[in-house]
Amino acid sequence: MPKLKIGDTNLFTVQNVENHAYILSHEEANIPMEKHEATESLKPGENIEAFVYINHDKNLAATMKEPYIDQYRAAFVAVVEKKECLGVFVDIGLKKDMLVSKDDLPHLKNQWPHIGDKLFCYLKTAKNQMVARPVSRFRMLEFIRPKRTLEKDETIKAYVHRLSDEGLVLFSEEGHEIFVYYKHTRKAHRFGEALEVTITIVRDDLHYNGTLIEQKELVMEEDAQRIMNYLEEHKTMDLHDKSSPEAIFEVFHMSKAAFKRALGQLYKAEKVSLEKDKTRLK
Repeated sequence: MPKLKIGDTNLFTVQNVENHAYILSHEEANIPMEKHEATESLKPGENIEAFVYINHDKNLAATMKEPYIDQYRAAFVAVVEKKECLGVFVDIGLKKDMLVSKDDLPHLKNQWPHIGDKLFCYLKTAKNQMVARPVSRFRMLEFIRPKRTLEKDETIKAYVHRLSDEGLVLFSEEGHEIFVYYKHTRKAHRFGEALEVTITIVRDDLHYNGTLIEQKELVMEEDAQRIMNYLEEHKTMDLHDKSSPEAIFEVFHMSKAAFKRALGQLYKAEKVSLEKDKTRLK
């Protein structure tokens, strides 16, 4: 009989039937399988295939149900729990949710995924532990490859896979990689967050650039209102049309060009006055 593989499907013989479990026999171990983990009624002597995993008590357990991921298959799995001292737990279709270690999450905890977010993971087994590990950006094609090419101006749902120094790396459920510069965002985002991204550049059939900003005219109205909200609270601001892009981005999370368009709109509407080193609410 082949070597017992943890985190994978194995061949067993049903050795015994107890009140609440089947005892599965393998030459390397006898493993209990709770009856509700069987997909059919079993009898002693039957040969079956079952998936072996490490349960909450750090013991080997078996199930005939197929998990969403294993050591060789990866998928988007939903976050179901967060523990700051450990990381987050994801639903992989088993009785036990799997930990994604804090070591595999962003350093800043405000970038950690929320419950309901999705991470593209596979199972990793080491010693007496089993965890879910996010697939690295450059290994994605080993697990998922798009079957179609996206079009410019197409909007698609994608998940934040990495927060780099310059922007967000997103992947669609089909496997398209989409890069969004921070200047094309309007707020801070987090690992695993689902976003509606609009394609701006088709680099090839796998890689794209995108934006999270709406059409320019709609965004200008939104940006102008954000500036008005700020001025209604503070009356004046040190930002003006000659301010640095960094200073503008720090306060409003928008590019200097977008800020100037919105400020110009407010000026034409006679809602603000522009002074040498500040902007004042009229």
